[in-house]
Amino acid sequence: MTHPTTTSWDDLGKVRPALADLYRDLHEHPELSLQEHRSAALLAGHLRTAGFETTEQVGGTGVVGVLRNGAGPVVMLRADFDALPVEEKTGLPYASTVRAVDAEGQDVPVMHACGHDMHAACLVGAATLLAAEAG
Repeated sequence: MTHPTTTSWDDLGKVRPALADLYRDLHEHPELSLQEHRSAALLAGHLRTAGFETTEQVGGTGVVGVLRNGAGPVVMLRADFDALPVEEKTGLPYASTVRAVDAEGQDVPVMHACGHDMHAACLVGAATLLAAEAG
């Protein structure tokens, strides 16, 4: 079975600046696992703007977005958005300077050292384009 697609590179180009801003924001403001309250609220807001119904605080800090589009195939997108207790030394203008108290009570530096900031931004991009396509 084939499915027609109307999403184009132009559509991606329209959302790319906002996604880059979201990525930099998430990168600059990382949160340890089960502490991602700011990130969850930010991501839920983007999903709502795209037309998704959202449920927050799933499992503590998770977000679920549902786009109602009638009967038919179901698509699921998933991304992590927790950060790690690692000191950032990249020199990026949006580098993390965040410190947090971890589960053991230790004050630790925090950064997105494994790409979850990018994963979350890409999920928002894909969700936004899917919602626009569902129109």
